[in-house]
Amino acid sequence: MSWLGLNRAALAVLVVIGGLGFSEELWRGFFGPYLRQITRDLEGAVGLLGLFSALLTLFEGLGYILGGALAHRLGARIALAASALPMLAGFLLLLTSREPWAVVLGALLVTNWEPLSVPATFDVVGSEIPKDRRTIAFAVQSIQKRLPKVLGPLAGGFLFALGYGVNLSIALTVVLVALALQWGLLARLRPKSDPPAVPWRHVLRALPPDLRALLTAEIFLRWGDWFVRDFASLYVVGVLARSEQEWGMYLALTSLTALATYIPVGKWVDRAPSPKPFIGVTFLLFALFPINLALLPKSGLPLPVALGIVFVLNGLRELGEPARKALITTGFPPEVRARAVGLYWGLRSLAFCPAPLVAAFLWRTIGPDATFLVGGAIGLVGTAWFWWRVRAAGGAASPPLPRSGAPDRK
Repeated sequence: MSWLGLNRAALAVLVVIGGLGFSEELWRGFFGPYLRQITRDLEGAVGLLGLFSALLTLFEGLGYILGGALAHRLGARIALAASALPMLAGFLLLLTSREPWAVVLGALLVTNWEPLSVPATFDVVGSEIPKDRRTIAFAVQSIQKRLPKVLGPLAGGFLFALGYGVNLSIALTVVLVALALQWGLLARLRPKSDPPAVPWRHVLRALPPDLRALLTAEIFLRWGDWFVRDFASLYVVGVLARSEQEWGMYLALTSLTALATYIPVGKWVDRAPSPKPFIGVTFLLFALFPINLALLPKSGLPLPVALGIVFVLNGLRELGEPARKALITTGFPPEVRARAVGLYWGLRSLAFCPAPLVAAFLWRTIGPDATFLVGGAIGLVGTAWFWWRVRAAGGAASPPLPRSGAPDRK
């Protein structure tokens, strides 16, 4: 267990990631087709999906910052439990209304569990897991995050045929079970006594040069990614005329591909001189996904084969994700890690908040294929920026904070 960076606290994090993640994946991949059902119009669904995705990134940005403050002040146990409360409210709203505005609001509440929980999970890994096992610990968490992305779409594709309410009812039950298990597993984890009251500007100033370069590159990358992320389901189901069940299989294929990489790459990164090459490959594959989705279905290959290749390559883009998370966790002073992680993720989400609205406008103006190619070009700019600026930053240390806390575990 220790070889995988696991202990009681890490298991509680896995319960949250697995339980809440499965609850979301049962329906999330089918949200676009569901909007098309209730609006009975593909263009109307594209507009609603663009609005939803833009508001989602705004909620995410605020959620990460709030989650960081909760974990810093109240501890990981309460922060992780609080992350499930908006999800419960969202499921209840989705179950009781089919009005487009209520569906969008309910979906926003459901999907905000991850921003609220991420700072707490990073704080648990940073404080409870030795430094030389953090990458593998994040690799295990990534596996746990991906398992719902395999099982959820497969189950959701068939449950969708029985009715969207069936998906939601099962998802709500899973949330309640995961919340109870997490609360019990973290019973021994107490909030930190007298957490330092460090202003946000000092937390931002503590961002090392490498992480500043990483954040800037990620903003470009995520701009391009949000040109395709929530629109891929409408493209495959609405434009390429594939079934919801087949779409669920492509989502599962992406996650199965990612699952196969996490443990071997996680151990490799832990032993490598630097995680940056792994992160750079991940950035490149992120940028290529919208390009592949626009071009490969028109390559002359049978459409299921072409889409299979697209989504296998999309799964391979997770190669450097554990390395990226370990780099971020280790880069911040331990006494403000939760707040710093929340601020990092929050600034990133707020910066690319307009991207889905731009993508929806472009879809309706120049078409989905051209929109995806524009997104891929933006992602390639972010990839080039990462390789150039991170090398120039040279891994300089962050400036000291006004107050210091407990030393980091080695």
